Amino acid sequence: MQRILKNILLWSFPVLMPVLSGTTIGYIYPAGARAGDTVQVIVGGQGLWGNRRILLDSPGVTLLQCQGAPGTFYSGCGDQQVWAREYMRRVFAGEHKQPYRRGKHFGVWRYNHFMEQLDQLDPLMLSLACKGIFERPNSLQASPAIGQKLVLTLKIDKNAAPGVREFRILTGGKNNMRGTNPLLFFIGKEPEFREQNYQMPPLKKQPVEFTIPSVVNGQIEPGEVDHFKFRLKKGEKCHFVFFGRKLNPFIGDGVPGNFQPVLAVKDAAGKVLAYADDNYFDPDPVLDFTAPADALYTLEIRDALYRGREDFVYRINAARGKYQRPALKAPALGIPEICEHAAAKETLEVPKLISGTVSKPGEVKVFKFKARKDQRIAAEVFARRVGSPLDSALKILGPDGKQVAFNDDFERPLIGLNMQHVDSFVSFKAPADGTYTVQLSDTAAAGGDDYGFFLRLDRPRPDFRVYMVPSGVWVSPDMGADPVKVVIEKRDGFNGEISFELKNAPNITIGGIKSIPKGASESQISFVTGWVKGDFLPVYPELWAVHGTTRRRVIGADAAMQAFAYTHYVPSRQLIFMRTWLHSYGDRFYFDKKFNYRINLRKGKSVNADLFFRVTHGHREPAAEITLPDAPKGVSMKAVKVRKDLYRLVFSADPKAENCNVNIPVKVKYSFKYWDNRRKEWRLSTSTFHLPMLRLTVR
Repeated sequence: MQRILKNILLWSFPVLMPVLSGTTIGYIYPAGARAGDTVQVIVGGQGLWGNRRILLDSPGVTLLQCQGAPGTFYSGCGDQQVWAREYMRRVFAGEHKQPYRRGKHFGVWRYNHFMEQLDQLDPLMLSLACKGIFERPNSLQASPAIGQKLVLTLKIDKNAAPGVREFRILTGGKNNMRGTNPLLFFIGKEPEFREQNYQMPPLKKQPVEFTIPSVVNGQIEPGEVDHFKFRLKKGEKCHFVFFGRKLNPFIGDGVPGNFQPVLAVKDAAGKVLAYADDNYFDPDPVLDFTAPADALYTLEIRDALYRGREDFVYRINAARGKYQRPALKAPALGIPEICEHAAAKETLEVPKLISGTVSKPGEVKVFKFKARKDQRIAAEVFARRVGSPLDSALKILGPDGKQVAFNDDFERPLIGLNMQHVDSFVSFKAPADGTYTVQLSDTAAAGGDDYGFFLRLDRPRPDFRVYMVPSGVWVSPDMGADPVKVVIEKRDGFNGEISFELKNAPNITIGGIKSIPKGASESQISFVTGWVKGDFLPVYPELWAVHGTTRRRVIGADAAMQAFAYTHYVPSRQLIFMRTWLHSYGDRFYFDKKFNYRINLRKGKSVNADLFFRVTHGHREPAAEITLPDAPKGVSMKAVKVRKDLYRLVFSADPKAENCNVNIPVKVKYSFKYWDNRRKEWRLSTSTFHLPMLRLTVR
């Protein structure tokens, strides 16, 4: 039955390309280590070619070795498979001798570096090779996003500060670096245990016994159930805190789009003594357990749907005592804070931040505040966003007792790990002078000690946050200006234009228009740079978003897909620029110095912009195909070559074109012939890049 279920799940788990592409990492296993240890970790990703090094946002970790890992060996002829399996059996038996190669099929054998030296591999590499030889690959499980593996040997400094690091891999040459998206890597002080490596069939992985306190690491393969052993005496309490979704927040090619772990503690007879699925709204469970007797117990881990893949990585913090839920952290709003008991005894003057708890099911919190006629009031709940299970509902009653505002859920941009936008927000104009009543409750009539909240009663304070996607940007050294997405999180009805300032980024500037339009929720900007001496090391700039006197630091973020459809933006701790030596030839094309990068179009009319071309010696028969790929509906552009050093860009708007005010990039496909001294012939070279960002307005 288990084999049938496993096959059904394998065939029902289709794979799509994730939002992330190119040079990315999909998992790190194990996703942490103890200070002072030297560990081998497996990194799964794509595009991890060339020289590689790691990049963390704080010190304490050194890369000692980086190796490509064995992949699948199901290739070549049947004799090669027989030979490889026999070789692996000899290695596991302690023999260091290759089997005789039968047949005359050496020509069709696929050479594999690891297969030729199985008896020289370390235990981790040997287990990966063994899995590749004995497990037939399943095309429904093969995801390009994690198709390439690296084995990194990391040394953790004994004085490394405990906590969470952001882990990236830089690939390529010293002057052609590309960086991956960041994933979390934990450093702690407790012993680390990991599940047993893959065993050669018919052997199976055996449970590893761990001590408490410690950290347990593992991966869930399709249909797999992991087991670990631990000992407790009668009456001893312990708890297990699971980290799964936090390590890999969104899985683009699976439903529900994230790891759904289940934890259970069993006795020697297999009886379930404790069980946990979710931790309220968080799919990562927390399990408390009290030992009924002196015994050896089993901790069981699986996916709720018996799914699995190499990126279903987990860490479990095992500690003594009962789990204590962390206290909620108040939002930094800069307004006076008051506890619910004091707030309930008086009529409040706004602004106020009320802290409280819906401590029992069905409870309704009631507070009163003063407002003047036509005064704008904003009432906002902070609960789910700060870690509370409260699903709030907010009702405002006027001085006459009639409802003037109500909100259950307030939709926000898909930024961060919170997938449920259940925190309430209302903004209204007071219809009369007097005392207003605010009622706060849980929509499911739930409550308890964990159902904390912060209620903001305030005047509207239009504000914003800006996220740049991705958090690591590659910049070509010859003025190529590929567009970078920016996502705006608006607060209290903000709707203004935002400009950008770049600091601490040597020789890197914002290309073209340096702001995003009024009202935009998403837009684009571009960055350009010239040649610099020395290595092209990562740059950690300060990018500021400015509106009037309000300045906000731009936050790096990376796009991830959840369950085939929803694109989320996962914030990063750092914003990184990396230069690459790749030629884009963007410096061959330039606008006049007086050009302000703004195209203002009237419907039914056209506007010209002159783009100059710098003729380069050695580029024979140069040609440029210039397009506007993201043109709004009803807008078009054609490039007319006026002379050999000038293209005229003609922007046109149909009479029925829609009004718009957007940042838009112009794409250039540049080609030329060059003389190849080695081949003694003329060859064609093509480069595609974007011009600095334009602002297109249609009215």
